[in-house]
Amino acid sequence: MDYSFNAKTFRTLLHSAVADHISELTADSAGEQSPEQLLSAMEQAIDVMERADADAAVKQGETALSAAEVTEIGDFSLGLLEAIVGRVETASGHQNRELARLAIPLCLWVARRGGSISKLELAVNSLAAWANELQDTVQIAELARVIREIIDAASDEIRQDLEQSNPMRPWRIINLNYGIVATRSHDPVLMDEAFGALVENLPQDARAFFREGMQQMDIVGYPEEVREVVEKYDRMWGSGDTLH
Repeated sequence: MDYSFNAKTFRTLLHSAVADHISELTADSAGEQSPEQLLSAMEQAIDVMERADADAAVKQGETALSAAEVTEIGDFSLGLLEAIVGRVETASGHQNRELARLAIPLCLWVARRGGSISKLELAVNSLAAWANELQDTVQIAELARVIREIIDAASDEIRQDLEQSNPMRPWRIINLNYGIVATRSHDPVLMDEAFGALVENLPQDARAFFREGMQQMDIVGYPEEVREVVEKYDRMWGSGDTLH
């Protein structure tokens, strides 16, 4: 998968993903936008992103958009994508992974333009599904770096992690998956970065994560350099001791 954001390509992928279902889509209630309105609004948002990227190319990375404006565009676009995905899946009766995965480049655009991401669920689910399909450690390592970019761009509200009673909250899932994907990359440096982020972002889950990781070392038979990193964190957390 291409983890960059090209507005023209994004538009094409969006149209391709909904093309077979557009005639079936209807608003669920009189107060909701029609599918055509949703797609039109998304195209306008993509136009803004395209102009911002063109501006950045001329001004060596700087755009006329503030971080707050980038965040607003990201929220708007991800909200539209969630609505479009919901309508398509309701009409077709099954998940549309191709469409849902467009949340990943959208989130990366926000992150790389200095904004904050406040809608994680669609991207988190897509990243998890994508990780399950990968076997090559180089591709897995690339995905781990993408996950880190999205984690680092998460909004302050998400990072406060106030809904700890919900084990399926996107913030928890993306951090746990970051640790898992980094481990599967067999890259000790990536693992160390991911485990450090996990300890910081989900301290309440660290002990169980590293204990389970040690169990997986025996089941899967990971390389010794991978085992060493897991053992280091398990000694600090998995045994019940506190981090020094």
